[in-house]
Amino acid sequence: MIRRRCWRDPATFGLAVVLVLSLLAGPAATLAWAQVDENDPLEPVNRAVFEFNRVLDGLLLEPAAIMYRAATPRFVRTGVDNFLDNLRTPVVLANDLLQGEWKRAEHTLGRFMLNTILGFGGLIDVGTRVGMPARHDEDFGQTLALYGVGPGPYLMVPLIGPSNPRDLSGRVVDFLFDPLFFLAPTDVSVARFGVSTVDFRERNLETIDEFERSSLDLYAATRTLVRQLRANEIRNGAPAPIEDIYDEDLYELDEGGDDAPLEPVDPYQDPEDDDAQ
Repeated sequence: MIRRRCWRDPATFGLAVVLVLSLLAGPAATLAWAQVDENDPLEPVNRAVFEFNRVLDGLLLEPAAIMYRAATPRFVRTGVDNFLDNLRTPVVLANDLLQGEWKRAEHTLGRFMLNTILGFGGLIDVGTRVGMPARHDEDFGQTLALYGVGPGPYLMVPLIGPSNPRDLSGRVVDFLFDPLFFLAPTDVSVARFGVSTVDFRERNLETIDEFERSSLDLYAATRTLVRQLRANEIRNGAPAPIEDIYDEDLYELDEGGDDAPLEPVDPYQDPEDDDAQ
């Protein structure tokens, strides 16, 4: 459960609200925020939830994904994935606008119009076929990050997976951006969540299996990967900034005054040459 798109569905709205309120109001939240520098102060609890999610995946989700792949041809699965992406467009568009990403918002709306009208409601990704930029995803957690809101402690949420208080709070707002949350009956919303989850798991069967085989500590590896993926999403794929890892100026002089410049030392020069001079 690494990718987040399948977790943003109305079926988890109540759980998300309860978790956000408990995290913001409970004693455990106070401890977590006090130790935010560690970024995973609730690791023992998170590991237990992680194992619960793995058991649930092995019993239900992975078998369902295998059956889904065996029962449907690839073009059907591609159409389902395109349709689900198209349904999420209002959430992506709202966050594009909130982030001031006008060009990306234009592409999001244009793709939605093309796919909905010419792509049979989004079953066919017409936008890609006509050369539009690759589809992107945005959520209110990313919008909050853009405005300087920190993620808070790492959380492993039952049925949802890796998250943090900022992204859980953002999930609630994303529900309000989704027209289907208000218009669709509950059973439709539940069905959408189930199909989204199975669709995601089917597309990542081999990837997740390989990740599990190659990880000595699956929980720690997942935590690291999720942080990296989330940071990349927030930067919209831009390279990470290079931080200055030095506490002191390398050219600070230790003689002749604190403000005098220091000539850099040639590491390949023989010290005896200096003595000879």
